[in-house]
Order: sequence, then C-alpha cells, then structure tokens
Amino acid sequence: MGGHVYRYIDEFTLDGVLSPVSVTSEHRADPVAVPVFKLRPTESVAHVPGQLAKVCSPSVVVSRPIERSDLLHSNGAARQALRPENELVLSFCEFLDRNGYPTRRLQIRHTANHASLFTDIWVDSAFLLIEAKARPERREVSDAIGQMADYTRFLPNPQRAILLSASPKADVIELAHAERCAVIWPSSKGGWLSSVGWFRQLGIRLAMP
Repeated sequence: MGGHVYRYIDEFTLDGVLSPVSVTSEHRADPVAVPVFKLRPTESVAHVPGQLAKVCSPSVVVSRPIERSDLLHSNGAARQALRPENELVLSFCEFLDRNGYPTRRLQIRHTANHASLFTDIWVDSAFLLIEAKARPERREVSDAIGQMADYTRFLPNPQRAILLSASPKADVIELAHAERCAVIWPSSKGGWLSSVGWFRQLGIRLAMP
C-alpha cells in the first residue's frame, strides 16, 4: 500500500485463518508465505453463557440452556425414545461439550404477543448458529436456510452451519454454501465432518472430496 505501514488499534478476536499469501520484502528476494488472519471485533463475540454482542438487545435475544439438556445423562433406553433430530442434536452437543465448547440455544422474542423463536444450537465461544435436520435432503436444507435467515435478522453476522444425519449430495452442499452456511454430519469412522475447514478448532474434520 504505497510503502506505508498501517496500524489498527482495537480489541479483536481471531475468527479464522485464511490461505497464506506470498509477500516479498526489501530484505530478501524470495517470496514468503504469510498467513492471513481474519479478525472479528470483540464487541461482536459472545464470551460467556448469556452474554451476547452489544448489538443484540437483551430484550430480544437471550441465551438459554438447551431444554433437552436433562437428556444428556440419560440411559440408553431413554434415548431410544428421542426423535431422530433430537438424537442428532444430543450427540453433537455431547461431542462439543467434551471438546470444551459448551452448547446453548437462543430465544428470540421477535414480535410482541407472538411466541418466541428458539434456535437448535448456539455455541457462544465460536459465535456459531446451528440448525439441525434429520435428513440430508434438499428440502430439509432449504428449510434450515430459511430458519437461519429469520434468526440472523436479530444477530450480528454469526457463523452458520446445518447439522445433518448423513453426508448430503454435492449440490445440496453447494446450496448451503451459496447461502453462507456450512454443513456438518457424523463420520462413519467416528467423530464429525464438515464441508468447510472453519471448524477444525472444534474438533470437526474437513470432509475430503
């Protein structure tokens, strides 16, 4: 940038690492690969359960425990009675909790005298909104995209992901990506896979084509 050095002074949180770029300097001829860090202002990041970004009105958006949390320690017989979507949410929340990422959900009081909206999963520390669907089909993914479009009217640009029970087809993943949503599903080898590499810090592996 014209040989000038620019310094930005503020509080930021690391929001991801982009692909390295090659740069040169006056001190060496060979280009050097330098990682590019994506930063998010701290005021847009939730740090503790119940604390959301300043732009979220506490009268509208509230962080709540997941209402199914009493099932997290249920025995196998009780789990058999869960709906497939609830079982999916339960398994994924247990995985995140074990990896040190407590799960919550958001209650959104969108309109006076109307029932609140409730998200499926909210991960405060990753500023991540997740909507779960039992089937990896186009219709279910389209529904999840619509739901998150509704939720994110009240949230300051969260990361978004759709949790599915199995790997979806490529065109369904493309649909999700077109609407800025990642896709997550269980791996047949154990653990969880994602259509993007954003969630490695959560212990979710990138699915290789």
